[in-house]
Amino acid sequence: MKISFTKRRNEMWYVKKFAELTTQELFLIYKARGAVFIEEQQIVENDIDEQDLTAIHVFEIQADAVVAYARVFQMDQHVTFGRVLTSAAVRGTGKGKALLNELFSVIKHDFKGLPIEIDAQVHAIGYYEKSGFQVTSAPFLEAGVSHVKMTHPSF
Repeated sequence: MKISFTKRRNEMWYVKKFAELTTQELFLIYKARGAVFIEEQQIVENDIDEQDLTAIHVFEIQADAVVAYARVFQMDQHVTFGRVLTSAAVRGTGKGKALLNELFSVIKHDFKGLPIEIDAQVHAIGYYEKSGFQVTSAPFLEAGVSHVKMTHPSF
């Protein structure tokens, strides 16, 4: 069954607040997050939280599946993003870099001037460093996975 979607801002990416998501889009987002975080990474903590309600959701759909996703939101005096994923089908194709570029576009548009602070999985440090992030903490466990805090200057 083909699902129709409404796109904002960019031909390839969907950029939507929670209230703008269709039930089909939300289902595909949660399905992708479950596949990556629960099935692949074996994270047993609940992936769904209150930030889903206030975040801007950035995602791409191919063949009725979310292949790249992240959510971005303001926290205190900075902007953060998380739940960053690419599906196994598109890993190694540059889709992760494209997703990060789209996140930067959203931040420039919706959170201009706020510094960026994220909790990054340790294995992804190099991915973020290539885009100007710097590690600002020692490793710590979050949901049973080793993370570090990373920052990026505001846009």
